[in-house]
Amino acid sequence: MSSKKINITMPEENLKILNEFCDVEKINKSLLIREATVQYIATFNEHKEIEKKNLDMKTASEIMERLRKKSQGFVGGKSGAEVIREIRDSR
Repeated sequence: MSSKKINITMPEENLKILNEFCDVEKINKSLLIREATVQYIATFNEHKEIEKKNLDMKTASEIMERLRKKSQGFVGGKSGAEVIREIRDSR
């Protein structure tokens, strides 16, 4: 894999923390930034996927609730589920 040089700008305090960490852990800044970037993006994508699943579940729940409300008012005041259960049980 080829590598490219980039320039980044960061607050001096962040650079100081970065330098101290790299000194203590005996790793170079490029490695740390590469690894941190990969981890950050993976975590970001996981959170996006979780948010999408939560939204999908909320939407499904709302649809189910609307269907449940529509299934009320059958003969005898029964719900749609009760009518289906009776038909199933009568077989």
